[in-house]
Amino acid sequence: MRALTGLALRRPRLVLALWLVLTAGLAYNGTLLESHIAPTSIEVPGTRAQAAQDLADVEIGNRGQAPILLEGPAAAVRTQAAQLVDRLRADPKNTVLSAFERGAPPQLRPAGGAVILVERPTDETFGPEVVEAVQPVVDEVVQAPVRSSVTGFSAIGSAISDASVEQAHAAEKLAVPILLIVLLLVFRSPLGAAIPAVLGGATVASALGLADLVARTRDVTDVCTPIASMMGLALGVDYSLLMVSRFREARREGADVQTAAERAAQTAGRTVVVAGVTILVTMGVAILLAPGTFLQSAAVGAAAAAIVGVLSALTAVPAALVLVGRHLERWRFGRPPSDSGGVWDRLASLLLRRPALTALPALAALVALAVPGIGLDAGPPDVRVLPPDAPVRTDTERVVRALGPGWSAPLELLAVDRRATLDTPAGRKALGALRATLVADRDVALVLGPRPVGRTTLLTVVPRSGPNDPRTGALYDRAREAMRRLQASTGADARVGGVAAQLTDYRRAFNERLPWLVVALSAVAFVALVVVLRALLLPLIAVLLNALVVAGSFGVLSLLSTGADPLLGGAGFADALSLLALLSLIFGLSLDYQVFILTRLRENWLLSGDIGAAIRSGIVRTGPVIMGAAAIMAGVFLAFMTPDLQTIRQTGAGLVATVLLAASAVCLVALPAALRLVGPAAFWLPGWLDRLLPQLDLEGESAHARSARVPSGPTPALTTPPSAAAAPLAATPLAATGAPDADGRRTLQLRVGPEHEGSPGQAGGAVLPQALDRIFGELAVDGGDGQAISVETRISHRAPLRIDRDVQIEAWCADHDGPWRKLEATVRDGPFTIAHAETTIFVLEPRAGEARETTADQAAG
Repeated sequence: MRALTGLALRRPRLVLALWLVLTAGLAYNGTLLESHIAPTSIEVPGTRAQAAQDLADVEIGNRGQAPILLEGPAAAVRTQAAQLVDRLRADPKNTVLSAFERGAPPQLRPAGGAVILVERPTDETFGPEVVEAVQPVVDEVVQAPVRSSVTGFSAIGSAISDASVEQAHAAEKLAVPILLIVLLLVFRSPLGAAIPAVLGGATVASALGLADLVARTRDVTDVCTPIASMMGLALGVDYSLLMVSRFREARREGADVQTAAERAAQTAGRTVVVAGVTILVTMGVAILLAPGTFLQSAAVGAAAAAIVGVLSALTAVPAALVLVGRHLERWRFGRPPSDSGGVWDRLASLLLRRPALTALPALAALVALAVPGIGLDAGPPDVRVLPPDAPVRTDTERVVRALGPGWSAPLELLAVDRRATLDTPAGRKALGALRATLVADRDVALVLGPRPVGRTTLLTVVPRSGPNDPRTGALYDRAREAMRRLQASTGADARVGGVAAQLTDYRRAFNERLPWLVVALSAVAFVALVVVLRALLLPLIAVLLNALVVAGSFGVLSLLSTGADPLLGGAGFADALSLLALLSLIFGLSLDYQVFILTRLRENWLLSGDIGAAIRSGIVRTGPVIMGAAAIMAGVFLAFMTPDLQTIRQTGAGLVATVLLAASAVCLVALPAALRLVGPAAFWLPGWLDRLLPQLDLEGESAHARSARVPSGPTPALTTPPSAAAAPLAATPLAATGAPDADGRRTLQLRVGPEHEGSPGQAGGAVLPQALDRIFGELAVDGGDGQAISVETRISHRAPLRIDRDVQIEAWCADHDGPWRKLEATVRDGPFTIAHAETTIFVLEPRAGEARETTADQAAG
């Protein structure tokens, strides 16, 4: 991370040029994504239906079905049905059953119509191959007054896939003007709004291109496109918004453009990395635990957006700020932000005075919304998610009215006769008993077969109910029991598969794995936050609140998606395929917003050591940013609620609820209130755990950047200091000492003591930076002509310690042409808690730019 941001700050034009070239290449690649999209699949490895499908693939190959309903005058139907059958049978891949064949079941001849069943090999159960082969022949042969309807799950899945891509692009076009308007309202500056807007669009284009690279090596379904678009806009805008806001904050405090860009990269850049990595980790967990390739495809889209968003925020944004930062406020409209904090300061005051009372309404609203989410009704894809005028939906609805709802998703029973027992009298008797049992079942509309295909015997069972009906699931269980009896009596390998079986197993896997997915995502998020925040209780609070946001968002979906006439349209239940993907996105996006304020709260706590001051500064500084980002994203996601496809509407509604709940109820109310109630214990970390955790100094989080002017001239080598008389620290100019290393750095070592461990319960966090700030605030700043330098404080710490006496700090230092002198200072503020600091090293780095005199107040931060 240091290398990326450092290069962007030093060579902004080069970095922007490289970024534009890479973005253009990925954007072009993204235009090819649709050609590499795989058909929607609900295959769940390890389920009984998938085992049956795997066996069928080996023995007879994957096969798809398409029922064709012909309606019209009886004579015309019979004539055109015969012509259609002849044309379909001309293709040797097709197996055709006509309603007018001898022995055809009467169910194939409903009043005023006839059914032709077509079966052909296909690479994917839900792929478009069957309907793509059948539909052109039907369109050519069937003429008025006969009307044709081609249905089957192949047709439904293909239509949903095509509609997802088409309507996602339409929503993007609507989202762009909304994004620009809200960005202008948030920034009140065209140039300030331009950087997040450009980064958001570029992130979408690049994320689609990155997803295409993945789609060339593994199956990626249509859901990847809308997810990459939504998350690309969300993360690209949010991350760049965070960087630009931190830059503007530094400029208001008096920093020059270069220093402000550096500070934004060091602070907001670290937050961006943490947030992006958190999303990547949650997507990885979702891929491992969730059933089917649908969620994996959604995770690919979200992960691609996170990767591109983070890298762009660390390179393109700092480079752009260096180049145009001095003009960022040009053409500004509206009042400038108030230094008093306004409403955010009043909110902070209320939280600090009455944390429990302030948080109660927010928590009550989250719980109230979460209650409907507990019983959220979810089911597999349904033709009713398509727009009402979609041809596949109207065709399927005509077939349902004429034949019943089970024809689009039948059960397929297969028995592989490895011992040649089914063609014996006993085997034929067992098959007859199986057929009789199925025909007599009250939930069976039609049984076709048994028919032999090689050494495999097939039976097709059409349920009377639809694939999402509990009766179909019960029929599936009874069919499996009947096949077990067949296997026991004949020794054949007997399985139950087909679309209905796969849909039933998917719904059951969804219900079984959903709680475990929530637990796993929460556990991984907790571990990640512990490493980043170096605390135990604060990450636990954040994860619990995050789970409440997820439950609240699901509750909103339950209110909008279920019932007889749901507001989002559809079948009256939430789509289980997109719901699992949405769960991971909701979890990651909500946690993303919490990371924004958690990292700022910890930064403020390290600087001040005061919980109240940390909360007030966190809310005042990040409140406008978080609510601005939430408003922008809510507007973008609202655009994705406009398409007629329920799955996209559902995703947009869930994400709107997430950003609004996470930003308003959690980040700015419940989380700070909980921190106020818990106090310094929220930042406690056991010493043994602190030693085990990796030190993630992503961008010098403990850095206290300062600018000062130092005397010019040669610098003596840093050696063991000789004995010297002590000099008061406050009266000594800060000077660079020691020979420069390869990077032009010089170091001073200060030892801190005395210390001894206190009660872990009293350990409140690292207050040493506050003590050092007070000391440096007393340093005399030399006024001579010299080189501008930045002083970075790095503290290596282990366990929190309680200081019960004064802190004595001593150092050895030399002016550019003077002898070594001993510097001493005593901080007489004990007792207080600090992080154990064996050695504090001050790294003095030459800074590019014009040397200038900086006061201690300007340099703090």
